[in-house]
Amino acid sequence: MCSCKLIFFLSVLSKQHASQVLIRKRRANSMLEERKQGNLERECIEELCSKEEAREVFENDPETEYFYPAYLAIPDQCNPLPCNEDGYLTCKDGQAMFTCICKSGWEGEKCELDINECKDPANINGGCSQFCDNTPGSYHCSCKSGFIMLSNKKDCKDVDECSVKPSICGTAVCKNIPGDFECECPEGYRYNPTLKYCEDVDECSENMCAQLCVNYPGGYSCYCDGKRGFKLAQDQKSCEAVPVCLPLNLDKNYELLYLAEQFVGVVLYLKFRLPEITRFSAEFDFRTYDSEGVILYAESSDHSAWFLIALRDGKIEIQFKNEHTTKITTGGRVINDGLWNMVSVEELEQSISVKIAKEAVMNINKPESLFKPTNGFLETKVYFAGLPRKVENALIKPINPRLDGCIRGWNLMNQGASGVKEIIQEKQNKHCLVTVEKGSYYPGSGVAQFSIDYKNVSSAGAWQVNVSLNIRPSAGTGVMLALVSGNTVPFALSLVDSATEKLQDIVVSVENVEIARIKALSLCSSLQSLLEMRVSVNSLELLTQFEKRRISSEDYQGQFAILDKAMEGTVATYLGGLPDVPFSATPVNAFYNGCMDVIINGVPLDLDEAIAKHNDIRAHSCPSVWKNTRNT
Repeated sequence: MCSCKLIFFLSVLSKQHASQVLIRKRRANSMLEERKQGNLERECIEELCSKEEAREVFENDPETEYFYPAYLAIPDQCNPLPCNEDGYLTCKDGQAMFTCICKSGWEGEKCELDINECKDPANINGGCSQFCDNTPGSYHCSCKSGFIMLSNKKDCKDVDECSVKPSICGTAVCKNIPGDFECECPEGYRYNPTLKYCEDVDECSENMCAQLCVNYPGGYSCYCDGKRGFKLAQDQKSCEAVPVCLPLNLDKNYELLYLAEQFVGVVLYLKFRLPEITRFSAEFDFRTYDSEGVILYAESSDHSAWFLIALRDGKIEIQFKNEHTTKITTGGRVINDGLWNMVSVEELEQSISVKIAKEAVMNINKPESLFKPTNGFLETKVYFAGLPRKVENALIKPINPRLDGCIRGWNLMNQGASGVKEIIQEKQNKHCLVTVEKGSYYPGSGVAQFSIDYKNVSSAGAWQVNVSLNIRPSAGTGVMLALVSGNTVPFALSLVDSATEKLQDIVVSVENVEIARIKALSLCSSLQSLLEMRVSVNSLELLTQFEKRRISSEDYQGQFAILDKAMEGTVATYLGGLPDVPFSATPVNAFYNGCMDVIINGVPLDLDEAIAKHNDIRAHSCPSVWKNTRNT
């Protein structure tokens, strides 16, 4: 029976149960414990029992004698060590059982299971501020790159690399950020980590602009070919056509001969070979706002005699020279009123008769014929609008040959309009506009150049530019006035379309830098707008009927210095646009399109007196506003 009890005892107490000490019922360990019958598990399994304690369990000697020697022969359960060597602290032998006492960070029957402190819900992330790294039986906190661990071994502090290594970015600006640093460069530059400096970004290599891109240190600018009718769009990259904001009546009539087709030279040349009894005569309708210029010039085939019909101060002037006499006469009423006036000049037997609207205004005595016949014929060359070369200096009184006007219904040498209509009908540029108004017209295709001395003779070394413009633009973008020095434009006054639809801005620039702008003006209307500007070495004043803007040289010292240097030298004055200079010379490079009258330093500019002028620019006639937009 004792053997059975022993076998029963060994089968009941497995190793698993033997190591789980905490689930066993403990002895009462009190005075009452001694009064209870002994319990085998409590007395001899949980604790090492004495023979007396074993007697209390079996309550008889035979069983006690049988059990106790065998009980003492049970080997040490901690030898060999059943616990995980890494995780156990001690092994407690319990007579047929063992208990593994675990180190901190371990758990399990044999202390074989690592406790992951980093996932303890009661201590989130192990109490670490950044990284929690679990290790067998333990854990530790660590920091991200750019941080250092504080003395509490849990919290991390940012390292200010910019302070630790002041030259870490070279010539760039060091900016500390959490855990790292950045080397910053101004806009338009990027950091070169190898050379440790800021290098310019060539935005133009990235095809940023639709037409022309100009890269400069720290940035870039897009430009459009204004001379081909393009302007920069609102996105400052694309190009778009310069729109017409005020349509004009550009209808022409081939029966009207335009006298200002050529800035230099004659418009039309005819040669007559008539019977010797023929006398000179010319009759035509004439319309102009111009006050001076050559209408018609005739000469003999051998150049010995010539006859001039011109306009001076708005009145008809006759000059002629032949082998007998030389004469000049001006008279009659003023006819540069923009209306059609019939003019007739007829050589009579003893005089030359000049009539306006069939009313005699001059009667000039002459001896003999104007032109001498040769071989029985009167050979005469007739030139319209202008003078043939080398003739201008031979005149009795010099005159500006250029004349902006029209003629119609001509009858020369009593031959009618024979041959003339056919010549001008084929060429649009010889046709005159049906209706015009007084003023100068810039069609957006060229410029006029003047030579003006801006130096103030009353003040040594000083200069001034006082400009008054009466404008009626037909397009909202274009250069109105520019002072040019070489390939640079030290001063420009331009019109640009405003960001607000149907409105325009006035812009003043020095080279490619804008220094003044008056915004949102309604300039594209049938009414003229007055714009005034005064510029000196110290300031700029820009005035419209709505606003006045003053800029001091202190505000733009660099730009005023550029302007002053240019004005101390020689500058060319351009109206209506720019000559052949780089696109990037100014913010605006489109030609001006519209009517414009200019006064500079108190002197009205006559385009007939320009050094050079595009043939399409009309000096004294401006197209009328298209009838459907006249009231806008």
